[in-house]
Amino acid sequence: MEQNITINSEEEYRTFLKQLPKYRGLRGRFTTFAITGTVHAEELKDFETALNLKKRRARMTFLFDRACDIIDAYNEANGITCRYNSEGICEDPKHQTRKNGCCCHCYLQSSTGCPSRNLSCKFYFCDHICKKFHPLTMEDIDLLKMFNRSELEIIKNNVFVTRKTYINLLCLGSYLLFCIYSIVKFYRIKNVF
Repeated sequence: MEQNITINSEEEYRTFLKQLPKYRGLRGRFTTFAITGTVHAEELKDFETALNLKKRRARMTFLFDRACDIIDAYNEANGITCRYNSEGICEDPKHQTRKNGCCCHCYLQSSTGCPSRNLSCKFYFCDHICKKFHPLTMEDIDLLKMFNRSELEIIKNNVFVTRKTYINLLCLGSYLLFCIYSIVKFYRIKNVF
């Protein structure tokens, strides 16, 4: 079955976002979506691609990577980044003693930076950066509305993990399992703190 969706106004776009749970539900698994419109054309293309990916892991991977790309492009365009000196010490006076700034407690950090692509970390900035710039929040990225509530909670709180582990947790989609994983992870790396 094919469903054509045309969006030509901001009001139609907001209505479409409210109907996303219906589109990504059981009925949507057997539907091919064709989404066209004059407003938010790039976002609509992303929604069409995500809705037409029927395998859960493929959809989660696409949404994760695309959200990371959106944040990276926004931060690069607006110059949002923590500034470090040659030793990796943050230039923010409040964090002068911390190596790697906001990420100083992350066990994945190395002298060359972060080897992981983590969506939760991309939403986190210290107060110093938030006062100088306006970084994106979860509400600013419409594509995240493709996730259900427990997956959004995982996105809010899932720091210090690799990309592979992150996607595995999103594919499980269980907030209870995520909490158990977080407790085990905390005790495993508590000596870092």
